[in-house]
Amino acid sequence: MQVSLTGIIHHQRLADRLATHFVPFAQFEADAANGALPDFSLIEPALATGHNDYHPAEGRALGHGVVLPGVDPPSSILGGEAFLARIYEAYRGMQSGTGSSVWNTTLLIGWDEPGGTYDHVPPPAVPAPDPAAPPGEYGFTFDRSGYRVPAIVISPWVAEGQVFNQEHRHTSLIATLREQWNLGDPFTARDAAARTFSHAFTPQAPRDPRSWPVPTPRPVPAFNEDNVALGKAVSALGRTFLNGLRQHAQENDIKLDGLPDDPTADIPPAQIVTVLRSAAAMYFPLLAPAPAK
Repeated sequence: MQVSLTGIIHHQRLADRLATHFVPFAQFEADAANGALPDFSLIEPALATGHNDYHPAEGRALGHGVVLPGVDPPSSILGGEAFLARIYEAYRGMQSGTGSSVWNTTLLIGWDEPGGTYDHVPPPAVPAPDPAAPPGEYGFTFDRSGYRVPAIVISPWVAEGQVFNQEHRHTSLIATLREQWNLGDPFTARDAAARTFSHAFTPQAPRDPRSWPVPTPRPVPAFNEDNVALGKAVSALGRTFLNGLRQHAQENDIKLDGLPDDPTADIPPAQIVTVLRSAAAMYFPLLAPAPAK
């Protein structure tokens, strides 16, 4: 059972699209092969199930030592490397004669963290998104970037081995999309000041994807699950999250599998997986596994 943290975080804005626009990665691969990709696709790694990302196991916040088999196994960054190689191969193989293809599509790979690597360059000043907004914690006015993180632009129309040292920001993606599709005025002062990626596309002729390097990711380790840990108590954060799901279900007359009959009883750790899967399937029906035949 997959769940989109992007969909959860931005639920208020995306609620009307959760059931139609969030699909398994296998659907992206099929659409890429058939030239049927939409104008813009955001690929989100599995942060909670299967861990094909670069993060540690997220669900450990549910309780000290709690392991949720099949939902939150131990995590290795090699899972992220393997998933990235899979995305790259799907993109490189986009050879459809009509619709989307490698020739008219760009793959942008971005990271939101440095993986703990120290950055010796002081973060530069940037425009505050909204100068009229009140200062945040410790008087921070959001007028400074964070540490540097990597990004990779892949396209037949980008020169081989090109390195760009100009300053870009995460909002450079927004600025590029606004420029590409003439989406209108900037959202905030931050994307108004961001450099786009348009300058990266300089070759007069495209490079043949068959000449591109082929990565060979190292095997992802097969960790053993500690089922005994499921019997341990759920942490305060875990109880708050699960009880929030329960209250939401009660207020909206939604049935969640795995909840105790007594609405005041704690949710047993062994039922966490069932409750989470039931809730996720309610919001992301296209991500739910097909019922067994």
